Amino acid sequence: MGRALEMIKSIEGSVSQFADEDAKRKVMKGADALTAKSSKADVAMWVKGAMERLDALVDEETRVKIMENCGYACANVNKRVIEGAKVRRRKFKSVDEFLEAEQRKPMRGTKLIREGNVLYQFYTPATFAKSLRCYCGLLRGLPVDEQVSKTYCNCSKGFVKKLWESVLEKPVKVDLIQSAVSGAKECKFAIHL
Repeated sequence: MGRALEMIKSIEGSVSQFADEDAKRKVMKGADALTAKSSKADVAMWVKGAMERLDALVDEETRVKIMENCGYACANVNKRVIEGAKVRRRKFKSVDEFLEAEQRKPMRGTKLIREGNVLYQFYTPATFAKSLRCYCGLLRGLPVDEQVSKTYCNCSKGFVKKLWESVLEKPVKVDLIQSAVSGAKECKFAIHL
């Protein structure tokens, strides 16, 4: 649970960076009650509430920046996923060959579909060895009947952006199309190559 508290601190830091102190105080309400002994459900429900407060307090552009920034931090913590993809990329002469191979054998829990200059990446957490609602540890305890604002999934959008920019060695635009924790069967991102 210590890692979850670090991730919550990352949310707080991102809110501080892009919003005012009043918004930070309101979004983070109740975070101080979470401890290393808090249940996964308590953490997930706090995140759900924090995203609802964030949605009510700041405009969409700012919310996206806040959560994408959390995704960039997550990418730094989970850099072995990105490093593994970079190693796989170096085995191929061209990006096209690499993307074809990735589509045939994507990373576990994902699938890729390329349509022209757009690569669609799907996260399918329900098909993981242990069915999940989300890969993020903060939402592992989200009750089945609960949904979280799509705002939260801009964190994954930030992670996906860092992953593909690192692998392709160029800037990419990423769109969040749908999210498993906000009602879809799987998460879907469009990576503009």
